Amino acid sequence: MSLAQRRPRRQNRQLPMRFRDVLPQPPPTVPLEVCERLLASVGSLISPDRPASPVRDAFRTPPNIFGLVRQYFTSKVPSHDPEEYVSITDLSFIPGSPEAIERSHVLAASTSDSQYHPYPNRSSFELGDWYWNQGLQKSQGDYEKLLQILGGSSFNATDVGSTGWKKINSQLGSNEYDGGDGEEWEDEDAGWKRTAVSIQVPYSRTTEIPGPRLHEFAHLYHRSLVAVLREKLANARDDKLFHYEPYQLRWAPPHLDGEVSIYGDLYTSAAFHEAYSDLQESPGEPACDLPRVIAALMFWSDATQLTSFGNVKLWPTYMYFGNESKYRRCKPSCNLSNHVAYFETLPDSFKDFAGAKGINSDCATHCHREFFHQQWKILLDSEFLEAYEHGIVVLCCDGIQRRFYPRIFTYSADYPEK
Repeated sequence: MSLAQRRPRRQNRQLPMRFRDVLPQPPPTVPLEVCERLLASVGSLISPDRPASPVRDAFRTPPNIFGLVRQYFTSKVPSHDPEEYVSITDLSFIPGSPEAIERSHVLAASTSDSQYHPYPNRSSFELGDWYWNQGLQKSQGDYEKLLQILGGSSFNATDVGSTGWKKINSQLGSNEYDGGDGEEWEDEDAGWKRTAVSIQVPYSRTTEIPGPRLHEFAHLYHRSLVAVLREKLANARDDKLFHYEPYQLRWAPPHLDGEVSIYGDLYTSAAFHEAYSDLQESPGEPACDLPRVIAALMFWSDATQLTSFGNVKLWPTYMYFGNESKYRRCKPSCNLSNHVAYFETLPDSFKDFAGAKGINSDCATHCHREFFHQQWKILLDSEFLEAYEHGIVVLCCDGIQRRFYPRIFTYSADYPEK
């Protein structure tokens, strides 16, 4: 018998620490038995690092496997705990997980001929793609690509023979607004609106009538921010993981004497906690004792080039909610990006207009800035300002009415916005 065979087998062997891969885990949840007891039996007085308000009774959850503790500075147990519903698929994407398997099933179900519309099948689609997307002048390389398509195992000549090429080409070159009188950008069902953008243009004193005059140069296509907020809170899937109360994420490292704050999401930041504390300490609405909640808005915009030639571009604007986890916001499959506007720039005709009216470069820069600010004034309309000051009452998906106050926390932008 060899030495390896004589050696006793070790049970419960573990990999060395450097080879272990610990899966991510959501922050600790509020124990069910805690929600059924009075807060006085579970709360304690804890001093925050940077108290933005008078010290209150703080509620702390048990630590998770990483030693992370959630700490709420409130006199009540949180009425809604999103961490209770967080799973591993919300924090990562792992091949072989239920989410990955479900996605593969969806992909397999989409391999039918319908995904090649208006082409009836894959063979016709590959030929059409080669014809339209390989340039106007075909080269020897394009000819070899055609031979690869025709000789491929998935190519079926019978499918191509019955394809109506003229009808398909006509469909590719048309859109639903051809021949119609309606405004193609307006979609009342989706909440899109079209608003004229006007600014005061200062005329030089050398002109016949100097001074500022109101001019309209373009239209802004946008949605109501309050309507987007209401739509978000009415979505049961998103509302379940929507954080109503901020908290501090605390950790006691073994090499330090005290705890440190862990920052990762907006709802665990000092800025969110300060805004929430200021709201709770401010006078409430008359005859209203509904819970008051911060709706954290995060905006992002950047000009997008539509073609590889020319200067055709769009300037989309998106809005996110900081009450949602960054792990879900960065997953396109969660659809958490809310498209709220298409910003406009002063048209090229403005240069001719400025030259004819004696407007110098400094004044033109001023007009560009005013034009951009005027579009934000349209977005931050009277309805939004009313909600900012007095909040909006929404019946949430958990059956509790709350008053939400929108607050703008971040705006990620590029040079044109500056």
